[in-house]
Amino acid sequence: MGSELPLVIEGGLADGWSVLDAGCGTGHTLIGLARAYPNVRFVGLEPCDASREIAQRLARRHGVGNVEFIDGAISGPALADRFEFIYSYGVVHHLPDPRAGLQWLGDHLADDGLLHVWLYNAIGEAQRMRDRELVRLMGAHEDATGLDVVRALGLSLSLDAYGMPGAWAGTALDQAEQDVFDADAYLNPVVHTLRFGDLPRLLDGAADWVAADRIYGPHGAPYLDLAGAGGFPAQGPELLRPEGLFGASELRARIGELDNLDRLRAVELLQQPTGFRALAGRGDALDRCTRRIAGNLLTRASHLD
Repeated sequence: MGSELPLVIEGGLADGWSVLDAGCGTGHTLIGLARAYPNVRFVGLEPCDASREIAQRLARRHGVGNVEFIDGAISGPALADRFEFIYSYGVVHHLPDPRAGLQWLGDHLADDGLLHVWLYNAIGEAQRMRDRELVRLMGAHEDATGLDVVRALGLSLSLDAYGMPGAWAGTALDQAEQDVFDADAYLNPVVHTLRFGDLPRLLDGAADWVAADRIYGPHGAPYLDLAGAGGFPAQGPELLRPEGLFGASELRARIGELDNLDRLRAVELLQQPTGFRALAGRGDALDRCTRRIAGNLLTRASHLD
């Protein structure tokens, strides 16, 4: 993740910033970032004691001293600090009220702070939502017998569905890891799927602007470049422009006439992503971002016009 941030924030995280990992889990992303940015202060927020203890052990193992952990959750009691950068990957869509969770995160942004989120996409996750409904109908719950029902139905989720092949983790998942993955996919009691078009409403009042960043799915995990800003090296990560999804020049011209939200609707319908990432910010935070992010804006506050 440390190598990805400069593709979003010009120069990556700045020395002296405070960063919140909202739902840090076992801390692998958090500790990786803390090692990459030793002059940044990190806070890991995690309500699960077992996960938080693993994260603390990981921090000690790597001798990381710029991280602290808080026993708490999104939408829980307010934290004492505000942060220049908040990220929450794979958490908000499990909240009973995603909008309330995003508002809580927005309340913890510094005046020019940035919020980075990863969410399930409604287009690519439609089949999994149907499978989840069947699993619940068959009486499965969050326990070992629930996973037995998942297996009896022949269900199992692959990392490939999220643009993350086995090589992404170094090796394919072992059975214990696959069980955890499938339990979250099919037995987690709360799952919301969203689209880019939902974000302006969900983040209204929490941020001054929202921008698209990346999609994840069976076709890979390209970064979005709605305005053609470019900026990636030839051998760098994949950039996706909506025009590139059409062979006919007439269709390329037509999608070029659409606004960014409608261009993203076309991308979602054609690529059917299972997940997506977006960035939101307050005040002058957009000045901290790359040209690509500035070209991916979905909303723009009046004071930025």
